[in-house]
Amino acid sequence: MSYKQKKFLKDFDKDEFAKLRAIYNLDPGQPMETANVGYEDTDPRLRKFLEGIDGSKRSFVDEILPHIGPFLQGPFPLPGGRVATSAWDCRGKIGAYEATGIIPKITGSRVLDIGCNAGYDTFLMSSLGAIEAVGLEPHIFYQQACFLDAVYERPGISFMNLGWEDLDPRYFRGFDFVNCQGLIYHVKEAMLLVEKLASIMRPGATLVIESHVLLETSSRAQFIEGPFWGDESYWWIFGDQCLMGMLRSSGFRDVRMPLKGACHSRNPADPKTTVEGHPAGARAWFVATRG
Repeated sequence: MSYKQKKFLKDFDKDEFAKLRAIYNLDPGQPMETANVGYEDTDPRLRKFLEGIDGSKRSFVDEILPHIGPFLQGPFPLPGGRVATSAWDCRGKIGAYEATGIIPKITGSRVLDIGCNAGYDTFLMSSLGAIEAVGLEPHIFYQQACFLDAVYERPGISFMNLGWEDLDPRYFRGFDFVNCQGLIYHVKEAMLLVEKLASIMRPGATLVIESHVLLETSSRAQFIEGPFWGDESYWWIFGDQCLMGMLRSSGFRDVRMPLKGACHSRNPADPKTTVEGHPAGARAWFVATRG
């Protein structure tokens, strides 16, 4: 048994994880976007991590998989032709990476993936040539990332049970590429997050932020009072120009928005709003260079 497997088994408490899973309302009955995805349909870059895998990994997965799911991110290929299905289908991420033109920036870089969830982007960036990929996740999903790390055992990958608030330039510094997807609208102090990111990046480093935004071009931001899509952890819907201005004001240059697309509102009564009446909006990718 490998070191990472032993460490995971030492730290993982099945009963405690079940309690946390209930808090996050992760139950096997929730819709799984990847429920019908087969092993050969998973990302070939991730499947490559399993080449030459031994029998001990299969028994490790047999023991833990029934207790570690369900996943939000995925699908993840697993030994024996199995798949960790997920509520979100992340296979389109590689297309977004290609469309934004950021892959050459990842190759040969030290990468920090903030709010990494189960580590889909962390593993993907490793497969794209990052020499080091560090995933930060403060919540329950950290244990899922560690489980997958103990299966793939990809050199240069590590995960930390930390949040963006823990980014201290005395200990985190000199990153060439920072990935921050699906996080900023969950942060009350959004400008503090942007400034934290700037503080741990080297000059000339690349930042990627993916966020929910207003559908129309806007320099405003809307505060969210109460739930958004049933999620109590949303605080903001940023206008695209507002978010770009926040980046420039924090010392970033060459700020651009290469991707923006409308979101499904999930409101059958009005496609332009959520069920709570907030703007359904869009998802956008922003790329910037640390000045």
